[in-house]
Formats: sequence, C-alpha cells, structure tokens
Amino acid sequence: MLDNKATKMDCKILVLGAGGLGCEILKNLTMLSFVKQVHIVDMDTIELTNLNRQFLFRDADIGKPKAQVAARYVNSRFPQLEVVAHVQDLTTLPPSFYEGFQFIVSGLDAIEPRRFINETLVKLTWESNYEICIPFIDGGTEGLKGHVKTIIPGITACWECSIDTLPSQQDTVPMCTIANNPRCIEHVVEYVSTIQYPELDIESTADMQLLLEKCYERAIQFSISTKELSTGFILGIIKSIIPSVSTTNAMVAATCCTQVVKIYNDLIDLENDNNFTLINCSEGCFMYSFKFERLPDCAVCSKDNSN
Repeated sequence: MLDNKATKMDCKILVLGAGGLGCEILKNLTMLSFVKQVHIVDMDTIELTNLNRQFLFRDADIGKPKAQVAARYVNSRFPQLEVVAHVQDLTTLPPSFYEGFQFIVSGLDAIEPRRFINETLVKLTWESNYEICIPFIDGGTEGLKGHVKTIIPGITACWECSIDTLPSQQDTVPMCTIANNPRCIEHVVEYVSTIQYPELDIESTADMQLLLEKCYERAIQFSISTKELSTGFILGIIKSIIPSVSTTNAMVAATCCTQVVKIYNDLIDLENDNNFTLINCSEGCFMYSFKFERLPDCAVCSKDNSN
C-alpha cells in the first residue's frame, strides 16, 4: 500500500491546508525520520488574526501565501526534509497529482475540498484495482473539540460515510426572539447587523465601530452583559466563526501523525481497528476512538457505485 511510485523509506506526504491545524501537522511531520518530502496545498494568504495560533507566521508575512511561507520556514530549519508549496485550489489538481503520495493528511475546515479528495482517492483505488490505495487522515477542529478520521479507500468507511456526524453549520434561533426578547449578546449582534444595519460593510473600520456602538446601546436596553463585546466578537458572529484553539489543533495534529506512524509501521489492522477518534477538551480532556462502519449505500465508496 505504501509503495505507490516510491520506496517505503522515501515517504512522500501531502498536507492539505496551511492554517492552524496544517501548521501543527507540518511541524509534527518534521520529526518523522521516514518522511523525506512534504507537499502542502493552500490558496489563502496570511492575515493578522492568524498570528495568534498559526505559529509558522510572523508580522512581516501578512499578505503572503500561507503555503509558501510555511514551506520556507521548515525548509530553512530542517534540511533533511523538503517541503514543496502549492498555492492553488486543490480541486483543480488532476488525479495524477495525488497518485504520487503515500499519505494525505488534511487540516482543512471546509467541507467541499475534503469531499473532493475523498472521492478522488476512492476512484483511484477502484480504477487501479487497489494497486493505488492512499490513506487519507482527516483532522478537524471546532473550538475545544476535534476529530480524526482514518480513511483507507475501499476498505474502511470513507469521508462521505460520516458526513452526517459534522456539527450543524447554523444556529436556528427564531427571529422573533432575537428581535423582541434577546437573551444573550449574540442575539443583540444578530439583530443589529442583519435587521437594523444590514447595509454596513464589515471590511470598513468606521462601519464596524458604528456596529459596536449600536450593539452596546441595544445590549444595555435589554440588560445584557457587554463584557464580551468588541469588533472582533461582532465579526465572529456575523461570519459564524467559532474561534480556533491552538491546544486543540496540537492534539488533533498529533493524533493525525500518530495514525501515519501506525500505518507506516503496520501497527494497526486497517480493516478492523478503530478509525474514528473524537477529542473534547471543553471539560478536562476526553478522547474516544471507535470503528466507524462503512455505509452499504454510500454514494462514494459502496460497491454498487464502484463503476
């Protein structure tokens, strides 16, 4: 399985995403002696808000492509490992690009690119009759919670099999409650930004300051605490952002790379061992691993769809 166009001692790994989780994954891979080359794909540029958790970046890197900066940082400090950056949309890369890797490790937060990778790898497995079978390690974080999925295309449950386990993308608070009986500062921000001032531009400093002032006024009107209120907090609510936590990223990245080591050294039964790990640090630290079964009618990996 690990000999796709390379010897086992020349392990070549693809990392998807160079954000907080991607930086942690890349850092961990530098510690693995059998990893000789890492490719990292990310189409985003560095922003000021990234610097509190994406530790490979500095103030001078703001505006530069994340993948290139991360690759340059590692290449300058770990000469035994070659890191190659790709600043582009991973869905535009052909299947032949992915064939050359022994592992693909994801640190993405977007759903569609992960679905694309999963489907691409399953198709490569079917079409090659298992001559190409690239393990896909998917890590994800949301605040103090995270998961790691170990996917062996055509053998274990694929990424699509567990798509229903993803957290809901939206809260469903009735607008009547937000408008007439707001219970928290989030309700205040929702009302001010979507009902009172929907025309304001969140990219404008002046408009964000106006939103902040109006949120203060409404919060005081309904006797709601304003201690959390700031322009950053408002922006997070408007964009439905759950803050990323560096410690969660570190734990998920470590678990991802542990799975790489186990598969590389044949320390797990790929078909029967646990392939899904949940991490919850909201109250202490809780980790639970179990075997997620393949869906017999999965649109991607079921036998009925293999052709």
